[in-house]
Amino acid sequence: MKLTGMAGIGLAGARILPGYTSGPANVQEDKIDPAPEWAQNADMFTHASWYVTSDKPDTQNPVWKGYDIELKDVSVERIVRLSAGNGFKKKTEQVLEVKDGRFDGTGIKGVSLISHVPVSKAAFQQAHEQGFRVIPYVHFTDIHSFYADQEVFLFQHPEVLLKDSEGKFVHLPMGGSDGTNTDRVYRLMVCINNPSYCKLSLDYIKKIMDWGADGLFIDNTNKRRECFANKSTKTVNPEFGPYVHEHIYPENTHNYAFTRFLESVRALVKGYGNDKIVVLNSGIGEEFQKHGDICMWESFIYSWAWEGRRDNWTNIKARANANDWYLKAGRRITALSTLNPSRKEVREDSYWAFCAARLVDFIWWASLQGTGAEELYQVHLGKTLQSLQETDQVAYRTFENGVLVLNDSSQTMTKTISLPKEFRHRQLFDLYDDKKPMKVAKGQIKVMIPMQSARIFIS
Repeated sequence: MKLTGMAGIGLAGARILPGYTSGPANVQEDKIDPAPEWAQNADMFTHASWYVTSDKPDTQNPVWKGYDIELKDVSVERIVRLSAGNGFKKKTEQVLEVKDGRFDGTGIKGVSLISHVPVSKAAFQQAHEQGFRVIPYVHFTDIHSFYADQEVFLFQHPEVLLKDSEGKFVHLPMGGSDGTNTDRVYRLMVCINNPSYCKLSLDYIKKIMDWGADGLFIDNTNKRRECFANKSTKTVNPEFGPYVHEHIYPENTHNYAFTRFLESVRALVKGYGNDKIVVLNSGIGEEFQKHGDICMWESFIYSWAWEGRRDNWTNIKARANANDWYLKAGRRITALSTLNPSRKEVREDSYWAFCAARLVDFIWWASLQGTGAEELYQVHLGKTLQSLQETDQVAYRTFENGVLVLNDSSQTMTKTISLPKEFRHRQLFDLYDDKKPMKVAKGQIKVMIPMQSARIFIS
C-alpha cells in the first residue's frame, strides 16, 4: 500500500459519485415520504455495547457474547520524519476489525430495532435469525489520526480534511457536560463537500448494506463548520504527498453539501428496500431533518450528563408540536433516555420516560438492563385510537392494545377514563403492578396514578 497523493484529482459535480443524487436539494415538508410502516408502529428501540468499554474493562454485554473490536496491523508505506528530513518508509498502521462472537437477543426480545451494532455480516445475520432489525453507528464529521477510521487512513487521504479561514486543520471539539469545549487530540474534522470523502463514505455505506444491515444510525447531523481548504494556497505538506482539495459545490455552503450528502445516503440505503431506515442524531429543527426516517432526541429526560429527571412534560409536548409536520408525514422522533440502574427510582423513571415518549408519538429508546423494567421491551401498543387527552395534569391516550396514563401533578390522582368505542378489550392489566387485572366496565376504566408517575395498562 503506497501513498500516491491526489494531485490532479479533477473531480467536479455529482456525476463522479455513484449514488450521489443530482436533483434539487430542497424537499417540501408536505412531500416527504413516510418511514417504513414497522418503524411508524414501533414502541421502542434499544442498543447494547458489543465491545469491552474503558469504564467497564471486565464486563461483557450478554447480548453480544464474544464480540469485540481488535486493532489489526497492516504494512504500509508512508512519509515519516527521519532526523531533519522526510521519506517513505515501511511501517505498521492499524485497521479496526470486528471479532465475531454470538448474538443472544433473549434479554431484549420484543424490541423493534437494535442500533449501534457491530459492522459485521455475521452479526447482522445472527440478529436477523432471531427476529431483530439492526443498524450500525456511522459518523461523517471527523477522522481519527492513528487508525483507519471507517476504512479511511488520514495519511492516504489528506484531501478530505477541513481547513479554517486561516488554512489550518481543525480538531473536533469535545463538548463537556459543564458547557466547556476542548479539542480532541486525535480527531480532525473532515469536509463533506470534498468528492474524495463523499465517494469513500458512500463506498463504506454500500458495503454495510451489502452485508445485510437494516439501515444506518448517523451521528452528529448538526450544522457544519465552513471549509476553506479549496482556497488554501498551501497544497503541499511535508507529512503528505502532493494533493488538491476540491469542493463538489464550490459556490455553496458546507451545510448545503451535507444536506446533499444525506440525500445521497438516504437514496443509497433505500435502494436496498423501502423497509430500510436512516436514523439521524439529531437533525431536529435543521434542514437535514427531512433526510432521516427518524431523528433522535438525545438525553430525553434522563441522561449520562446529569442525575435524575430533567426537562418536563410541558416542554416535551412543545417539542412534539414543533415537529407536528414531521410526525404527520409518517416520520418519527426517537427519544433516547440514559437510565441509571443504581438509582432507586429507576423503574419509575423507565415508565415515566416510555409513556412521555409514546403519548406524543415518539419512539422511546433505552437500555433496560438492570432497571427492573425489562418488561417494557415487550410492550406493543398497536395503532393509536385517540389523540392525546389531558385533564387536571393527567395525560392519557388509548391504543389498540392498551392505555397509557401520566400524572404530571404533585399528588396521587384517581381518574375515570372513557375509552374509544373502537377499543375491543374487556380486561386490562397493570403492567407496573405485576399485571394486576382491571375490568373495562361500560367503556371505562378507573385508575389511580401516584404523583409524577406513569402507568401502562396493557391488554
